[in-house]
Amino acid sequence: MFRMEIISMIVQVKEGFHDTLLRVFEAMPHISIHGIRSNRIVLMLDTDDIHVLAQTTREIQDMEGVLGVYPIFSKDALPF
Repeated sequence: MFRMEIISMIVQVKEGFHDTLLRVFEAMPHISIHGIRSNRIVLMLDTDDIHVLAQTTREIQDMEGVLGVYPIFSKDALPF
């Protein structure tokens, strides 16, 4: 079975939503804020559970002010 590991995700946000979204992310389980640049927030996930990853990604994508969620995969997750 292929196991996928996530190092981080980039969340692209609308102008004016940084502060609100940062407070929400700080309160979420398995999430830590790694950095902020322009309209992007980099989040770190502390789980290997693909179901937690999928659910968290969906929750973030559905938040008001989020334009996109872009996972960053580790090189160890590649099947080749």
